[in-house]
Amino acid sequence: MNAGAGGIFVNSGELSGDLYAASLVRSLRSKGYEGRLFGMGGARSAASGLEVVRDSSELHLMGVGEVVHAIPRLIRLRNDLADLVVRSGTGVVVLIDSPDFHLPLASALRSRGWVGRAVCLVTPTVWAWRSGRTRALARDFDLCLPLFGFEHEFLLSRGIRSAWRGHPLVDGFPGRPTPPSGRIVALLPGSRRSEVKRLLPRLLECAALLSARGLSPVFSIAPGLPCDLVQWMRGELRGMEMFEGEGRELLASCVAAAGASGTAAVEAMMLDRFMVVTYSAGMVSRLAWSLLARTGRVSLPNILSGVDIYPELISLGATGSTVFEEIVRYLDDPSRRASVHVGLAAARGMMGEPGASDFWAESVLAQAAVGGGTRR
Repeated sequence: MNAGAGGIFVNSGELSGDLYAASLVRSLRSKGYEGRLFGMGGARSAASGLEVVRDSSELHLMGVGEVVHAIPRLIRLRNDLADLVVRSGTGVVVLIDSPDFHLPLASALRSRGWVGRAVCLVTPTVWAWRSGRTRALARDFDLCLPLFGFEHEFLLSRGIRSAWRGHPLVDGFPGRPTPPSGRIVALLPGSRRSEVKRLLPRLLECAALLSARGLSPVFSIAPGLPCDLVQWMRGELRGMEMFEGEGRELLASCVAAAGASGTAAVEAMMLDRFMVVTYSAGMVSRLAWSLLARTGRVSLPNILSGVDIYPELISLGATGSTVFEEIVRYLDDPSRRASVHVGLAAARGMMGEPGASDFWAESVLAQAAVGGGTRR
């Protein structure tokens, strides 16, 4: 199967986006697509067969100061990628997550007269904040592929073309979760430099309390982190047990976890593991506050279930001792443990059906079959 000489442009920025890109590329090949697959990506998408034309680390920024200084470079990167798409003659682009970069990229493509099919995979959280972005989604994209069913319903209610079957983690965690056991507590400071720098001291304080309690804290060093950050973490964690594999492997072996929210919280939910979700002052973004204002909750397992399964410790409340206290409360209180696992089961039931990556590939190939020309 070949959708044209121009191929399909697949672009990702964040580490999680690279995972989704890799999954999509594998599914496209399994569906018989033989054309060119190229774009910005990282190690995982490259290993899956994506022709990486720019490394996704170019979007890994450290904080507000770096973002401000990087604006001219990011504009050049956006324009370079837009020009590349136009020159290549591709009829389909798939832009994955990183909305602050990808929404302007889609707009730049349209301003150049590109009339191919644009797919937004992992849509912006317009249901929570910056709902004005729905106008850009409707104007510049032919299809949105969100991760969650409630996002899909929101997009449809705003007249945006959306399709959903389930979350890809449904395939990543087949079968019934195993009950938590042992003494390991997984501590996950995150995958962004800013959150790692802010959370690690708090988690180190928590680790000392856990060790005194007879538990075994193990720190996750996420794969794909910049080398200098990994070296810094190893130095800070000297004398502590560290794990440098996939976070889900550590979560599977633990009795409880604590750390940065995001994908880790959803993986913990799929594994039926309790987690304390933490945000330090510098991490409390407008998105977090908006989520709190609209839903009263920040982490996706809590939002999906509609109840407070995971404690959410924010700003000054996110100390090592408060994290420790929440973990002990879970371990020592049988009724608390039972309610947590009932809530986690309910949240897992909201994740949809298996086969999300294949569904994405089928949806992208359907767009490729339509091709360019008149978009509406």
